[in-house]
Amino acid sequence: MKSHWCEHWGEASPTVQQLREWQSEFKDKKIRLGVCMPNMAMGGVTRLLLTMMDTQVDHGLEWSGFAIGNSEVFDIETAKRILRYCPIYCTRNDPKFQGLVTVVKNACQKVVDESDLVNLWGYTKSNDEIDSTNWNSKPSLVISHGQCEWTRKNLSVSLSKGSMHVLVAVSEAAGECIQEATRKPYAVIYNSVDFSRCAPSRDRDEVRREWGISPEVKAVGYIGRFAMDKNPLATAKAVAGLGEGYHAVYVGEGWQSDQVIAETKELCGDRLTIVPRTEDIGTVLAALDCVVTAASHEGGPLVAAESWLAGCPVVSTPAGMISELERNYGPLVYGVPFDPSATELTCAVLDAIAGDNRIERARNAAWKLFSPGRLIARYEAVIRGRD
Repeated sequence: MKSHWCEHWGEASPTVQQLREWQSEFKDKKIRLGVCMPNMAMGGVTRLLLTMMDTQVDHGLEWSGFAIGNSEVFDIETAKRILRYCPIYCTRNDPKFQGLVTVVKNACQKVVDESDLVNLWGYTKSNDEIDSTNWNSKPSLVISHGQCEWTRKNLSVSLSKGSMHVLVAVSEAAGECIQEATRKPYAVIYNSVDFSRCAPSRDRDEVRREWGISPEVKAVGYIGRFAMDKNPLATAKAVAGLGEGYHAVYVGEGWQSDQVIAETKELCGDRLTIVPRTEDIGTVLAALDCVVTAASHEGGPLVAAESWLAGCPVVSTPAGMISELERNYGPLVYGVPFDPSATELTCAVLDAIAGDNRIERARNAAWKLFSPGRLIARYEAVIRGRD
């Protein structure tokens, strides 16, 4: 994982000197990191932050607070996990919060005041609360998690606030959006995986019986957000093309759940099981025969890393980190092109279920690359300017 540095900008910009002075000040001190994001949902970014929080290694970061902008999405269990480390703030109260959120006049400013460094993420347009916050008083950690138009809008907002920015991309592909937006230096740090999530806690046959799948049937999975930009229908198209003996399993939730479920049912009929989002992902992966991830734009995808660790073969497009990791480690997935046809998907699924040495190669690469301890050490090094 390399750093990307624009040498001329680094020598010429006064904000670099300002950031270096801040890093020198905190050379031997703990750094309080706060987070400002629109809501308290359980997604890839929140999971990344929780994995960092839960890391059982010594490090120099601590958590000062979360500012959320609204109550539109508020996951109670996620909030309870966050509260083990720091308070959650919002400018408005809501019954959904169930007393877990502290209401303040300006949640973003509260987090800035309580922090040494602030991660501003998830906003694609500014608002009165963000505009009235003094971002210039502290450096910002800005992370590019993807490579699509949404990411570009998010980076535009985050980079417009304050002058000192510590920039990170979760893959080289995600770094392309940073390169488009700024000449500032950035580091590539792959997301980590909570290894304990990838170990099954229940028997495979028991889980498959609950899903309505007999032992001889092959289970093809989609795990993640139910949103059309993730191309969730690819799994259903593969199962529909393969016919009897194959079953689609969809695990997750999302704002387009109704549409995704309706269209997968149309393709698969009764050869479909919908499973709510679960933290016991290892049990799910142990019960599947392969996973399909077919988005055109990704930062990760995290589901690929979790599947690799669990020994579950992955059918994937070359989005996000996939193609760059395969340059270094050889084939890790059973590849399909962007916007794959039903035939391309069915062939890849058959290859994945048949299996070969890339399953073990992927597992070994995942053990090396995605440990939480490695992740937080990399983030601390970048924040402190040691990268």
